[in-house]
Amino acid sequence: MVKKNRKFNYKKDLKKKWKQLKAKTNPEVKTEQLKEFWNTHKSIKANYAEMGLSADPNVTIGIPKTKVLLNPEVMEISKAKELNHALNESKETPALKKLLTEANKSTEKVFNLNENDTLYCIYMLEKYGEDYEKMAKDYKNYYQDTPAQIRKKLNLFKKMKGPYKKYLNDKKAGVNFLDELDEKY
Repeated sequence: MVKKNRKFNYKKDLKKKWKQLKAKTNPEVKTEQLKEFWNTHKSIKANYAEMGLSADPNVTIGIPKTKVLLNPEVMEISKAKELNHALNESKETPALKKLLTEANKSTEKVFNLNENDTLYCIYMLEKYGEDYEKMAKDYKNYYQDTPAQIRKKLNLFKKMKGPYKKYLNDKKAGVNFLDELDEKY
């Protein structure tokens, strides 16, 4: 029996291959909801099944084949209702409950403008009020925004909680913004 000499394949990145294999067999779970329920000794499919989740939606839901669609089996109504009832009864595991509560939480959208755009909006509101046509012709409109673009930018500024409230409070206090903004902006 003669041993065959193997040549080293320089084209393969063995370190990369090893990392991919390691990541596939022992994945890193980053979501907090799944971390506490994840068992590192089990496979991905087994972990998902234990949590009541689906590892492969194609298998879980399944796409009906054309053969089945063309020749549907006749089923009694009572049997169909039993099957439907069995499908609707889902096993709510603690992991699934936690995921559902997290998904149902409402998140507040945060609007942001950079400091220059904020100063630009304050300047335009102070000088022209709501006249977007004049704002578009102003010499401080460096980027040559159209009236519609300026309106969008101002509406975004008005949706920002912090800077817009501060602007309104300062305006009520009688602060003259135009003099200060001419120096800054």
